[in-house]
Amino acid sequence: MSGCSDGTSWLNDTYLRQRYLALSSSPTLPAALAKPPLDGNQLHHRVPSSHWCVTLDDIVQFRRVVERALERSAIVPTSMDDFDPEDDSIGPSIFTVNQQLIMPVTADFGSPSWALMMHPDGLECDLFLTHCWSEGIFEFLDKVMHSWPRRARYAYCCFLSNPQNLDIGKIISQPSASPFALALTSARCLLVVPNSTCSIYTRIWCVYEAFLAHSQGIPIFTATTPARDASGRVCTMLAFSVVCCCSSLVVFHSMYLADIPWLAYVFITLAAMFTLLSLCLPAESWQLRRVNDMGAMMCSILVGHCISLHYQGIEYGLLDVVSARHAASMFALSMLFFVAREVDRLWQLQASRELCQLKSGFTGRLQDARSSAETDREHILFEIRSRHQESAVEHAINVLISAGMSTPTLRFAASCGVDIGGAGWWSLAQVVIVVSAFIAHPLSHAILDHSCTGSMGFVPWVKFVEGVAWAMFFKTAGMDQRGFGAAVAVKLGVVPYYIVWTIWFTYHLVLGDQGRHTSCLPDQLGAFLWGPVMLVASLGGIGSCAAIPACGGRLTNSLLHWRLPACRPGSRWADDQPSDSSDGDEIDSSGNSDSEADCPGSPVTPRCGPGRG
Repeated sequence: MSGCSDGTSWLNDTYLRQRYLALSSSPTLPAALAKPPLDGNQLHHRVPSSHWCVTLDDIVQFRRVVERALERSAIVPTSMDDFDPEDDSIGPSIFTVNQQLIMPVTADFGSPSWALMMHPDGLECDLFLTHCWSEGIFEFLDKVMHSWPRRARYAYCCFLSNPQNLDIGKIISQPSASPFALALTSARCLLVVPNSTCSIYTRIWCVYEAFLAHSQGIPIFTATTPARDASGRVCTMLAFSVVCCCSSLVVFHSMYLADIPWLAYVFITLAAMFTLLSLCLPAESWQLRRVNDMGAMMCSILVGHCISLHYQGIEYGLLDVVSARHAASMFALSMLFFVAREVDRLWQLQASRELCQLKSGFTGRLQDARSSAETDREHILFEIRSRHQESAVEHAINVLISAGMSTPTLRFAASCGVDIGGAGWWSLAQVVIVVSAFIAHPLSHAILDHSCTGSMGFVPWVKFVEGVAWAMFFKTAGMDQRGFGAAVAVKLGVVPYYIVWTIWFTYHLVLGDQGRHTSCLPDQLGAFLWGPVMLVASLGGIGSCAAIPACGGRLTNSLLHWRLPACRPGSRWADDQPSDSSDGDEIDSSGNSDSEADCPGSPVTPRCGPGRG
């Protein structure tokens, strides 16, 4: 084990000496690596290909290995991959990393794959990663780490799972018996990793993997990176809102302005206006960020106003029929709505980037997919066509690009005429609205005694339980059901409830009724009508709704409304390079719309060694 080649001697003082590739005789070596070098050929014959897998921890540590290799100049730019060694967001291509890191290191251990070098007994695959070798290694690893499914344990990743120093061409000569096909038989989901170079579906092996997943009913998901600056924006908005609330409290209290009714009317009107604008403006609109900021500020000012009323003993000074404490909680939740809308905006921008990456160069036809080995392409297309699955696979890929994922349920909904564009994403603002209307609102009514009394005093608690039940459903629902579940909860539960509440509230306001129980009737309708409808529709899911005879497709389309910014050639969504914008979410307007399947600007490289396209 101490006979390390010069090309990998830099690994001696890295983290891997204790965790992975300790190429010296250290007593802390993992048992698998403390043994003599492995025989890669025998090992890969003994261990089933469905067990050539790595863990999430392996992925995390592999990133550290690449970082150290770049620091020690063990990975250097080439004429075919002139990457920036200082760039930690894209990095060298996977092909370069394979040539300069994976192959030399695994050769020192008897030429197994990186996965079996780490786990000689193998780990059974339950997650399959599909990608194109043209992407940067950091781009790939960061997306996988961020999108790793909760229940997944072991992943098949071709450049880590296949023995790169052995005869890859022979191993994959028959597509249906290749390691990829065998690993997919035990996988529970397939994770598609887009890249900023070209659509992975311009490569025939990626198409073949989509074909196998579709044939076996395996859900396909898209890997993403975290939304740019989302956490920073949330912290900034919350801090600003707290400052506005405290300033409002001080000003209203010290200047005795809290009991001037028209001030509340002005701020409520402005908050309502910003709410409508936030819901109507598209994510790519630069005004939306300003609207969310202003809406959060108006709501924070109203929270301070209500607290000032409470401390001055003017409990019903706000519009006469709403207590100051209840109004303060309502406006605080409204402020959180604007924060959630800002998060949605950043999520939508990031999702649009991934959509553009999957579309770049993809014609929608399998026959246009390329391979570095023409025989691979011919064998794969023949297998797909012989099973009459060409149109079905094209449909599955188009569903993936439109919805962000491709599952049997979404493919069925699309076949029923449902526009599933963006159906794989859900809105945080919608979740906040549902929690506000069916959890926070009835809880506040029950605690402050602002709803039904006497024999009907249980009504707000029924509504509260329905809200908790919906929240539990949302947390446990599949990713292909969450977007629909949030949308129907808002449209069939929250909107009708607030319409009735507003009409009833206005009626009492006109009458000058300052009673504490004006929310009883709206809460009754929410508990016994809107809540059950919301739960039934959410639990039924998009597939059940789409299957309704005659009107299922139209009804489902009317309930779904999550849409992503369009990816158009020449638009700022057509490329994934950030601009100098201070917002951190603008995209270079170069409009890269290259349509060649071989990814112009990058080398046409085998995807997993010789013959892998």
